[in-house]
Amino acid sequence: MYEDKASDSAWKHSWWRRSARRLWRTPDATGDLGGKPLGLWLTDDTVVIARVDGVQAFRTATGQPLWTWQPPGDQVVGLVSADAVDGVGVVMHYDDGRRDAKRVGLTWLAIGTGEVVRRRKQDAAPLGHLPAKVALGGGLVATTGESWKDWDTRPVMRALDVDTGEIRWKYDVTDARVESVSVLSADPFVAVLKTRGARGGHRLLFLDDGGTEGVTLALPDGYERFGERVAVTGDVLVVGLVPRDRAELDRGNRLGAYSLSSGELLWEWHGKETYQDAVFAHRGRLLVVHEYGGRLSVLDPADGRVVAHRRLRGTAFDPLVAASGDLIAVGCEAGDYSHGLRMFRWR
Repeated sequence: MYEDKASDSAWKHSWWRRSARRLWRTPDATGDLGGKPLGLWLTDDTVVIARVDGVQAFRTATGQPLWTWQPPGDQVVGLVSADAVDGVGVVMHYDDGRRDAKRVGLTWLAIGTGEVVRRRKQDAAPLGHLPAKVALGGGLVATTGESWKDWDTRPVMRALDVDTGEIRWKYDVTDARVESVSVLSADPFVAVLKTRGARGGHRLLFLDDGGTEGVTLALPDGYERFGERVAVTGDVLVVGLVPRDRAELDRGNRLGAYSLSSGELLWEWHGKETYQDAVFAHRGRLLVVHEYGGRLSVLDPADGRVVAHRRLRGTAFDPLVAASGDLIAVGCEAGDYSHGLRMFRWR
């Protein structure tokens, strides 16, 4: 995965400016398509936010609405690709009221114009439970099941070619104690394994590009499960950690950083005030949006050291974040105390 690595001096530039410059925000909930954001695509010219009702694009610099796209008929947007290769993002859509749906739709959208570049149907059987066990990204559809009917069989992880639906590779789960698998990311392929029994729990599985080699990451003591978002830069994978003690949830976000070559836990990071935060990799660093979407912290992946801070004006609950160059977009479900989309320039 390509990253534009930047030195410490680039991040520390304008350290004195404690607030990132907000370029714009959506005015209120009436201007947003409904619900929690499913994905963000960001370029220097266009930011695109996807929600269950559809996809909406804005001019990056000004917030001017550019285009919208909605799925056909009674279908909803189930998930979107984590990336937009060559300026084109992929949307998976289907009728979520039918458990026995035979096919799902895949639509390719040009970020700059909203043009439908391509459409195709995908057999729903190999996708498992939608959308919990499926992820899109890197030209792949990552999945962990045969169909919704296979709940009593051992999970099999597969990577399908998003263009053709053909199986690129598969990975058999040989541990009989594993009762369920959920995909967190397609590129890289990361999944949560849940095991049975009194000593059962959660583990994280990272697979290489060919699905031949896997690294299992153990949950540290004192934690119940992993978070739902991961970030990878170089040999380091960072994921949220959910404390076993419920009283700890409101005392701040926890992140764990693992070595992908050894599986070793390298460091932990503890934020403040909120649990549902966003972490992502950008320019060789790890960016964390926390404190109800009001603060950005830049971490060194080697040791978790804070390289820079920025305040982000506004509030976001369970935010989704994207970055391009020195631009940062923060999306969330719009409400009385939050705006659906905010755009910042961090320096």
